[in-house]
Amino acid sequence: MRPSLDDVAGRSFDVIVIGGGINGAGIAREAQLRGYATLLVERDDFGAGTTSRATRLIHGGLRYLEHGEFGLVYESIAEREALVREVPHLVRPLRLLLPVYLGDRRPPWMVQAGLAMYDLLSFRPGRGPLGKSLPRHRAMPLRALDAYEPGLRREGLRAAFVFSDAQAEFPERLVVEAVRDVVDAGGVALNHVAADALLAPGGILHGLRLRETCSERSADVSAKVVVNAAGPWVDQVLAGSDAERHERLIGGTKGSHLVAEWPGGPAHAIFATAQADGRPFFILPWYRYTLVGTTDLRYDGDPSDARATPAEVRYLLDEASRLFPQTPLTRGDVLYTYSGVRPLPAADRGRTARPGDEAAITRRHIVIDHVKRGGPPGLLSVVGGKLTTYRSLARIAMLAIAKHAQPSAPPVDLTQFPAPPLPAWERGRVGEGDPLAIYGPRAAEVRALADAEASLRGPVCAHNPEILAQVAYAVAREHAATLGDVLLRRLPIGWSKCHALDGAERCAQVMARRLGWDDRRVTGEVAAYERELRRTLVPLDAIGAGDP
Repeated sequence: MRPSLDDVAGRSFDVIVIGGGINGAGIAREAQLRGYATLLVERDDFGAGTTSRATRLIHGGLRYLEHGEFGLVYESIAEREALVREVPHLVRPLRLLLPVYLGDRRPPWMVQAGLAMYDLLSFRPGRGPLGKSLPRHRAMPLRALDAYEPGLRREGLRAAFVFSDAQAEFPERLVVEAVRDVVDAGGVALNHVAADALLAPGGILHGLRLRETCSERSADVSAKVVVNAAGPWVDQVLAGSDAERHERLIGGTKGSHLVAEWPGGPAHAIFATAQADGRPFFILPWYRYTLVGTTDLRYDGDPSDARATPAEVRYLLDEASRLFPQTPLTRGDVLYTYSGVRPLPAADRGRTARPGDEAAITRRHIVIDHVKRGGPPGLLSVVGGKLTTYRSLARIAMLAIAKHAQPSAPPVDLTQFPAPPLPAWERGRVGEGDPLAIYGPRAAEVRALADAEASLRGPVCAHNPEILAQVAYAVAREHAATLGDVLLRRLPIGWSKCHALDGAERCAQVMARRLGWDDRRVTGEVAAYERELRRTLVPLDAIGAGDP
């Protein structure tokens, strides 16, 4: 079950990682597996920040080639290949269509050269006859598009190509699995616990003061190394510490997306160049819907408040409709929007001052050792990084951690630490089904829940296939503490058209029986979930049309 602040009060760890997004969870996992006693803390829920606001691609970064970031592309492709191979239940190959039109900034020869380089950087000995596990790119004859993507605009179309990348439909599950590995290997993970202050009297790092966000209780925890992996909130974590006097580290940009039911929209994933500003953007089959994104705008506000503007909505609607003029994407097709802030380096942002230059800001990850800037030894901050490369970032972070601390235990082999026995009410079996595919080899644990309690075989809501056993499992094995944790970050159901609102109370009742909630808490959880939906999955009527 989920630990509390009382379980770690006064304890000493080798490493504390602040930030439970994909990068923080990946670093905590790597540290614990290498024998470092590790604590992961997240003030909201694991995966609730930038990770859940991404375009949900695991990609090599084709567009990074034009900025000369060949090393980043090679690293990204290697990680993409590993994730497709090792977590196929969460990361799946995706073929994308890339049309090139008259007036596009990149002519067909340049696009084809880039795709050839992309294939070359994908080469790995032993990966099939072409040295790679995913198919190489190919030019698509324009006549073949009539069958492949009949609605695509033909006017001005000069060439079309298809190439391979991958998709993580629910990257929140990658975070959950990383956290599960931390815990199974003997580490501790706390969500809904904020890092209130760095404890570094006299310039010597002692640890952190932690605070439970639901109760305001606080406790001090000791550590040899503190890794600030809070994403776009990195500077907020450093405020008030001995590192505060240094220059700003994060210069984030906002990316907004539309989720739509689009009759007559594309049948395949599309990677195209926007006519308005020459930026690449995506139209992707996602979940049961179509995902359109993303924008890339400088953002200086609180990342928690990021939301799409009327101008961003118009931009995405116009660019998607330009590609499919016979069945344009309308405001009525859009179910909701979501936005996130990329934790990009502030230094690069200063060198790209003109609007439209945001794409030139590096997407590389950087691990900053604050001792080199006059800060306390043992304090590290992570700037940048993306979903695809979270595991390689973790390995790089370990090099910096090892300069300040040595592991207090031998490395951990997870195969030697199976999950604890399920209590009696969790044992059993339920039929196979798509809702359990997201658990991969752990699906049997979820099936076990339903057999012991027949009521857990029922659906969460009338419009989706997820069952109540998944709710019980989220509480028992995945540190879910709120209704939003379950419906938005353990299950995909909150991202559906109905947001599982008709099953919210039913879900809360399942949680109540396991967490000891009373009726008042159940009512409060449903209300809090509705507020979280309005804040994060924002419908167009809450944004407005803006200026014509």
